[in-house]
Amino acid sequence: MRVSKGNIYLSKEEYNNILSYDNVDYIIKSLNDRFSKSKGGNSNVFLIEDPQEGTEYVIKFSKYNLNDKDGVANYWDRIERFEREIEALNIARNNEFEFVVKILFDGNYDIGNQSFRYFVMEKADSDLTDYLKNTELAIQQRFLICTEILSGIKELHSKHIYHRDIKPDNILFINGTWKISDLGLIGHRDDDFKAKEIGMKIGPANWMSPEAFNKMYNEGPDCKNIHGFDCNLDDQSDIFQLGKLFWFIFQGNIPDGQLIRDDFKIEDDQVFAVLLNMLSHSKDRSTIEGIEAEFEKRYSVYII
Repeated sequence: MRVSKGNIYLSKEEYNNILSYDNVDYIIKSLNDRFSKSKGGNSNVFLIEDPQEGTEYVIKFSKYNLNDKDGVANYWDRIERFEREIEALNIARNNEFEFVVKILFDGNYDIGNQSFRYFVMEKADSDLTDYLKNTELAIQQRFLICTEILSGIKELHSKHIYHRDIKPDNILFINGTWKISDLGLIGHRDDDFKAKEIGMKIGPANWMSPEAFNKMYNEGPDCKNIHGFDCNLDDQSDIFQLGKLFWFIFQGNIPDGQLIRDDFKIEDDQVFAVLLNMLSHSKDRSTIEGIEAEFEKRYSVYII
């Protein structure tokens, strides 16, 4: 492997693209044959193969050198976020969460005099974005996708972990099950990281909750927040993002603005009511259990 301009790349010499762990020399490959790296905001992602079993997984590298003692602003916060993602994935694995992507192992990877955190996880067959583009689905199947996603978020919430970055790209189809991935923006109920997030943009722009926008514009020493807007991203913020995601799953667009019944093209008033509640501007949104119960009732109507 090699490092250039803040990204990790495959080396041209294949024998350099090796990760040794627990007496196995794993082979690191590109996710895409056209590129020697997969670039993310704070990470680089590759395939990794166990040559003994011929099994492929995914390896995610933090882009931040652990040996850089003079990292730029927020440098070490980004490393800490990567550590928190690993911690959350280990919690999910240790509690046998069925609907959260499974981590296999983690460690440090040295490239020259630089060192980077990494973790290895199971490989997906598809993400939700590509799946919805390329698959014709009956409404029953759309209900089932939503239900499995709900189950994954419910598992995380059971350990007071809030995802806060829910979008189609972060939902993976693995061995016939939809699983939650990309826990790099997680928060916790009792979170000592909150002081470092004051006034930050947390989450993807098109999928952010109202309180996430409040956090950007009304929190911090230069913001008076004279109306006392809620800036706390918690379990109810995940519910709002799920509302956007489920609307997208049912009909392929992102809900925005003042929604009316005609905006929802599915002929189901009850499902519209559930989604509208999830997309409430205030935090009087439903619980996961309430959404599960309503979806179960509506799903049964479509079973032939």
